[in-house]
Amino acid sequence: MDDLNEVKDMVGDIPQGEFWVVSNKQSLDAFVSHITKLYEDKKYVTIKWKAGKTRTSAQNNALHVYCRLLGEALNDAGYDMKKTVKESVDIPWTTDLVKQYLWKPIQSVVTGDDSTSIASREDYDKVHAVLSRHLSEKFNVYVPFPTK
Repeated sequence: MDDLNEVKDMVGDIPQGEFWVVSNKQSLDAFVSHITKLYEDKKYVTIKWKAGKTRTSAQNNALHVYCRLLGEALNDAGYDMKKTVKESVDIPWTTDLVKQYLWKPIQSVVTGDDSTSIASREDYDKVHAVLSRHLSEKFNVYVPFPTK
């Protein structure tokens, strides 16, 4: 199994640092026991959760390929960051810049999540659709989201 989320589902009852995957009754019982012990020891526990499965490792890899390809397409079309985002400096697009300045701001608005690691599997399609429509209409640049 190369999908990290599938592995996490299988070992959901094993403590995993700052997060815990609950995917069955056994892992739920273990989580409740763990939180109860934490509360009894510390008397204060903050819990944050995300319901539903997050993106797959294949989607994460595809996102990075997409950001690289989009950066290259924008650069090849003559749209550096100055012409696309900030006018004062010529900055060629990179994978990280596409992710930080194009993908994440749209993801935040579309999904309410700032982190690509907690985005749901369906969120990637929604974000790509919005970003692609904008770049196609404004700059005539389109990069399909990688499937592998």
